Amino acid sequence: MINILTTYVRVRHWLFWYGVYGFCSKSQNDEITLYSDENQTNFLGYFELTTVTCLINLLEYDMDIIEYDKEYCNKIESFIHGDEDIHYHYIYPRDLEDVSSQVPHSAPRNIDGYKPVYINMWSKLFQSWGLDEIKKSVRIIARDFLGLNTENVEFIAIPSFEETKLSYEQDYKPYVNGN
Repeated sequence: MINILTTYVRVRHWLFWYGVYGFCSKSQNDEITLYSDENQTNFLGYFELTTVTCLINLLEYDMDIIEYDKEYCNKIESFIHGDEDIHYHYIYPRDLEDVSSQVPHSAPRNIDGYKPVYINMWSKLFQSWGLDEIKKSVRIIARDFLGLNTENVEFIAIPSFEETKLSYEQDYKPYVNGN
């Protein structure tokens, strides 16, 4: 395990920031990119974070998954009703074109010897994602996949309150029921 002072995290979705700034409920599913430097030149990894609440909603409302991907639904059900607090769901290369998109860090290989192209951390530790929850999850991921013991986690590309409010009012609020 390598000790590292700071891991930098960039959150992909505006919905996360809408929740952080209190414009709506906090998100339950986000995508993050990790870097070892603030300038984002040393990429560490890309991960999806999903709460158990989001997984329950997925099984209840996402008809495409329910109808066409029974194996995935069974994995979600096993996690929801199992004893694990965290589970990693891996998407492996589907064809030769995907092989070049394997994660660059440590990860389990499939039967063909390939690493995943995408990793989703399912979590029962948190009901939604805020700043502290993301920081704790980054430390877990850094340990589990990057071999890093991270002392600090810092967010990069943080939109201002005003910028977030404008985005919320233009891009989200008009499409939410009841508005």
